[in-house]
Amino acid sequence: MHTRLVLSLLATLACLPAVGHAQQCPTGHTAATVTGRVTTMNISQTRQVGQICLVMVTADGREVFDDCGALVGKVTAMDTTTGASTVNHTAVFELLESFQTYHDEVQITGVLDSDADGNPCAFSVTEHMTRIRSGTGIFYGATIDVVGEGSISFCPDKNLNTFLLNGHGCIRNRRR
Repeated sequence: MHTRLVLSLLATLACLPAVGHAQQCPTGHTAATVTGRVTTMNISQTRQVGQICLVMVTADGREVFDDCGALVGKVTAMDTTTGASTVNHTAVFELLESFQTYHDEVQITGVLDSDADGNPCAFSVTEHMTRIRSGTGIFYGATIDVVGEGSISFCPDKNLNTFLLNGHGCIRNRRR
């Protein structure tokens, strides 16, 4: 009976929405939940270009950012034996809002497709972004902790990478 009660309690807790911890932000910055999506194409083995769309919402439900912009990613290190790599990103939005990340941690988590010769060419990927090198506008002095879950493809007929973004950060308060 005790085991069933514990299992029932764990199952119930697993169904509850996750409550994020309160982000501690420096003066002049606001904590925000970050969601979004990324779609890029590979222009080389180490560079991708495309679009990033971000939505940032404060704990009280106020939307403080909702925009799409251009994104360039560059692989700076790769370990083919473990499937791990690091990537730097540059994102540019309207109204002089931009940021550059560095040393984003990328991990291949599975093979999704192979080419005609049987070589893996599409992969499921998890990417963790925690460092902003520089930013302008609301991204000036910003901090992030965002995870991207998605896929990358170097397959001949499917040159497309897609990610969903979730996390939190501290962004600069807008001047009023």
